[in-house]
Amino acid sequence: MNKSSTMQKPILLLTLGLSLAGPALHAQMAGANLQADSMQQRRQLTETALALRDTNSVPSLFDGETDDVGPQSVLLARARRIHWEAFADAQYFHTDNAFLTDHNRQGADVLVSTAQAALSLGPVKVADGALTPRLGYQQQWFNYDLIGSGRVTVIDPATFSTKDVKLNTFDFSAGTAFGDLAWRCENWVVGAGADFRRLLDSGNYREFYREYVPRWSLRRDFLLCPNVGISLGYEGDYRFTETTVTPNPGYPDNYNDRNDHSLVLVGSWQVCRNAILQPYYRLQYSHYTQTHRDDVLNSVGLALNCPLGENVTLRAFAGYDTLHTDGYLAKNYGKLDLGGGLNLTVRF
Repeated sequence: MNKSSTMQKPILLLTLGLSLAGPALHAQMAGANLQADSMQQRRQLTETALALRDTNSVPSLFDGETDDVGPQSVLLARARRIHWEAFADAQYFHTDNAFLTDHNRQGADVLVSTAQAALSLGPVKVADGALTPRLGYQQQWFNYDLIGSGRVTVIDPATFSTKDVKLNTFDFSAGTAFGDLAWRCENWVVGAGADFRRLLDSGNYREFYREYVPRWSLRRDFLLCPNVGISLGYEGDYRFTETTVTPNPGYPDNYNDRNDHSLVLVGSWQVCRNAILQPYYRLQYSHYTQTHRDDVLNSVGLALNCPLGENVTLRAFAGYDTLHTDGYLAKNYGKLDLGGGLNLTVRF
């Protein structure tokens, strides 16, 4: 199956989870839900960075007060009664492992476009803290190899014949309805919510994956000095899933059901008013409840966020992920992403 061209790489059917239905290729890329999760986590980093920028500073009571102890800051970010929030976001980056495989890595440039609208009904004072309910919808589009000419070989499971396809065959979209509650008291943030996500291919817009995700979180923010902060948090969820095409006839359509537990450490250093540097590390353990599989995902990276006024943020990022799994069909992998993004947020 190997071809001499360096732009073509053979990929096993079971590794990718591909299905050929008639003459059309129904591209169901294994790990598409992981790609969507990664983009969401990257977006959350930007929100953490902007929260540091918005932290109130305490004015001096008299001249020279800060000479000994330095500038003093309030650890609780200022509350804003936001009723509607909408944002548009574009991330363009290069990944060296688009299909999350252990061998025959396929590099690709990726454009992820996001539009989101949410209704916020707070904050409301509850038990010495501020409770903020939120309800909204997010739509994302994942486009591969916009400027490249890479091709891969896929297998028709009906005839076992091979076919060369362009990488943009694996484009997909994700639609997510969400609702959540966040309760903040001083430097503590407790969260709970639920998501309903559908993944659709780009050819016929057929659904190949869906999940309902109740989630919960706990975070502690530390402001070390006016320009440096650290966030340490725990995030958990359970994913009720349904997959259209299973990798084995004996697998149920909910074989991707799993329980996730994550520890997240994020540092934020406001280098100047328009530059915030963020190193981060995430350790995630996933237990699949319908199959014999446990995953450990390590993510480490660095992001530079550049707020341009109140509503626009530019960013550059580099991230490296490694997955270790004992799943029968799943594979260990490493993945490096390098790129940038632009975000426009409107609140009213």
